Amino acid sequence: MIPKTKEELFSYEIDWAVYDKHQLHDRLRPWISKKIKDFLGEEENTLIDYIVSSTQEHVKASQMLERLQTILDDEAEMFVLKMWRMLIFEIKKVETGLAVKSKS
Repeated sequence: MIPKTKEELFSYEIDWAVYDKHQLHDRLRPWISKKIKDFLGEEENTLIDYIVSSTQEHVKASQMLERLQTILDDEAEMFVLKMWRMLIFEIKKVETGLAVKSKS
């Protein structure tokens, strides 16, 4: 159900309305934080905030990759691919009713 290839992930239409309504950035933040710590060896809160705010701006996967290329270097593409799969997974979870509904 979730795209696997770079082409599929980068062309996937993210349902940003669901993302915003359910504040999924709150669900992505711990995952992003863990991955950044894995890549850089330490928590980099400014970078984590930047990535989370980029998703809140509804950037495309290709834009996210461009933004992170200079920071994460060779790891950027793998990070964005994994993050996009996580993003799609969280949206699908909400859409299929598997997630706890938000309080709004």
